[in-house]
Amino acid sequence: MADNLAEQTVVWQPSPKQALLLGCDDFEVLYGGAAGGGKSDALLIDAWCLQHGGPLNPNHRAVIFRRNYKDLRDLIDRAEVLYPKFIEGAKYNAQELVWETPAGAKLEFGYLENDRDRFKYRGRAWNYIAFEELTTWPTEKCWVYLGTRCRTTDRSLPQYLRATTNPDGPGQRWVMERWGINPEGDATRIEREVNFELADGTFEKRTIVRSFIPALLKDNPHLKGTGYRETLMDMPPEEREALLEGKWTGNRVHGAIYLREMQAVRSQGRIKKNLPILTDVPVNTFWDMGWNDANAVWCHQYAALENRFLHCHQQSGLTLQARVAYLQAWAAEKGVVFGTHYLPHDAEKHSEQTGKSAVQLLREIWPGQRFVVVDRTPSVATAISSQCRPAFANCYFDEEECSDGIAALDAYRWVWSESQQVFTDSPFHGPESNYADAWRGFAQGYAPKQQRIRTPDGDSADTRRRARRKGGSWRSA
Repeated sequence: MADNLAEQTVVWQPSPKQALLLGCDDFEVLYGGAAGGGKSDALLIDAWCLQHGGPLNPNHRAVIFRRNYKDLRDLIDRAEVLYPKFIEGAKYNAQELVWETPAGAKLEFGYLENDRDRFKYRGRAWNYIAFEELTTWPTEKCWVYLGTRCRTTDRSLPQYLRATTNPDGPGQRWVMERWGINPEGDATRIEREVNFELADGTFEKRTIVRSFIPALLKDNPHLKGTGYRETLMDMPPEEREALLEGKWTGNRVHGAIYLREMQAVRSQGRIKKNLPILTDVPVNTFWDMGWNDANAVWCHQYAALENRFLHCHQQSGLTLQARVAYLQAWAAEKGVVFGTHYLPHDAEKHSEQTGKSAVQLLREIWPGQRFVVVDRTPSVATAISSQCRPAFANCYFDEEECSDGIAALDAYRWVWSESQQVFTDSPFHGPESNYADAWRGFAQGYAPKQQRIRTPDGDSADTRRRARRKGGSWRSA
């Protein structure tokens, strides 16, 4: 690597808006807004802190987070194109997801699929921390917690928190509030004074700045004439405003399926901190199998005529053994036992590799547990209307343990038909679908007091009648 970075051949040229981010010394910066503003490239370059000689400093430590590994792959692939061009001798460790320069500077990639994943990085420290597509995180917990890990003992290095995003997604509300973004998506700058500790142990007043740099498709000359603008023009009006015009339209998810139901849950105080867990009441689970993407599960108790959702979890790439191990560990921590595990209809589909269905494998992996397969509904729209909406009436959610799932139910929405200019009766399949599908298993298959009357094979006759009446299918474990 050349001793003087400025003497290297120019291999990447920032747009004017990207240059604003690269030259910004504010501590906490959000960049983007519309699609096509060059967010990913800007973040990948900015993470090396070139103006401070980051690649040449053995103490430079940077990390870039995405919501899951699948999304992270796009950043990793782009980095493999960019980095060798301007950092001579930089090597990538695919197993550790870390780039390292000959001088010892490091940049790593990580992912945080849910709020609890933030604790995997307890004790770590970086002088540069970035989140790609920040509004895909439903709450600010990961951002705030990881922000406390932005530190270094090398006073020649800057300390930066950086994020990029589009103005949509389940985290839209908290991102707007944190950066003070108005619906038009104008630039913002928020200043606050802090006591900064100096090397001699004394303190001085310093101003910490949090700023938002909006960037639109028109700000990125590299995408002119590629047809990307025309693609965005074909989107539903609300999404077109967000992704093409960079507007943050009032914290709303257009076409939200459970808008009224979730408004009622909030207005009636049914999202609670530290929802009590009763150790003498079995916990039921409701699953989305997630064959091709992330799987999701809700943990539930029925007590005092209330359906209490105590915990939810979503993660991609887990084997059935890993899913079972996760639930066992959670139950052991809380001191509870499980009642019934409700699986979606595709749990009966046989695998070509094993010749067995998921429910068969689960019964082998986890003997002694009751597994129920909920029948496939002929119409998801009908199930949503006739079963899911009424099921919200006495549901309570733990604010912390179910934060991701709550955000997913908020974001679950109908598909928009551009040709007809209406929302269809098909739900949009996005990251929020996994939690919503798992929750639909509760609405379709669950019946309270399922263990009142036992039949010889171990199932409750009352439960069977209720399940069939609600569209569920009961099978003995």
